[in-house]
Amino acid sequence: MDYLGFLIVLQLYEIIAEGRFVDVTVKLASNMQLECIYPKNTTITQMSWIKCNETNKEAIATFHPSYGVYIDDKYKDRVYIVNASSEDKSLYFTKTSAADTGFYSCSIQTFPDGPWEKIIQVIQSDVFDASMPQPQPLVTGLGENLLLMCLYNLGGSVQHVKWEKIQRDRMDTIVLCSWSGEKTFGSNFQQRTLIDCTPHVNNTLIIKNFTASDSGIYRCVATGGNKMDVMSFNVMSELSSDREVILLRGLEGDLKQRVEEAEFNNEGLAHPQSIFFIAGGAAAAFLLLIILLIIIISTVVYHRKKKRRRIMTMSKTFYSTQNRPMNSYGRSHFVSTPNSEREGASTSRQTEDIYVNYRNFSR
Repeated sequence: MDYLGFLIVLQLYEIIAEGRFVDVTVKLASNMQLECIYPKNTTITQMSWIKCNETNKEAIATFHPSYGVYIDDKYKDRVYIVNASSEDKSLYFTKTSAADTGFYSCSIQTFPDGPWEKIIQVIQSDVFDASMPQPQPLVTGLGENLLLMCLYNLGGSVQHVKWEKIQRDRMDTIVLCSWSGEKTFGSNFQQRTLIDCTPHVNNTLIIKNFTASDSGIYRCVATGGNKMDVMSFNVMSELSSDREVILLRGLEGDLKQRVEEAEFNNEGLAHPQSIFFIAGGAAAAFLLLIILLIIIISTVVYHRKKKRRRIMTMSKTFYSTQNRPMNSYGRSHFVSTPNSEREGASTSRQTEDIYVNYRNFSR
């Protein structure tokens, strides 16, 4: 099936939905997840999963905070909810069959926000696996606003313009613009998506606060009469979780990109031999750093000890000169008096008369 045929089949699936807006289209798999996460942090009073058949509705699972989770007997052995106490009310299937294709409704009652619903469509894998052309990659920074412009040219009135995000096993509807200017957002993008749905104006989609999980294929489908115009965008973050994006900017400002897979046992840093050499180099660098630190610390300690010994030697010398024994004249402050001066002073003092005053005590 070619790409145009793939789009026509998807449009037919939407018509069969009898006008129901589909938030997500999921590929049927043996183990399948139908994601249903309430986007706000609020109190969930009740949740229910329902399969919408052509003639009736089947209750699959029900959750109540007081009574827990109830699974219908028809699905009990192969359907479960991992953590019903959180905002994540995703439904997990095992051992699926072709009978599990169709439309599913995740309905959540909240307080004080009220009801919230997400419609999921499950289709056959051979329809979903149709090959799609890969557009030139676009790279945006994390936390920035992603801006995509749909430049359709149908040559007449446009009935609706639909923005989608394509992943390996699912397609999320971002927003649907009708010919009257009305817009309907998908449940996963309503809180952070901006768009102008004015007729006769090329659509410009803005996704605020771009994250790594927003990476993927984005598609704009414009329909008018019996014509269809499609534009696709391959958007990646600068730091992706499963691959490394390398940007090369030319002299003329052209943007090129090379993606290197970093899977285990492949070429590159993930190879065990490369990991071994990197680990050895890191260990050698760490050992060299330790040796340099030891040499620096030893040198500093040696110079400090040498300086301390020099100061102690000077202190001892100064202390010995200050504490010399007193001479016979009781003068200790003469540090170094020449012998000739001391002899002269001694001779002069021997010739002086000494007078003593004493009291006369009468008996």
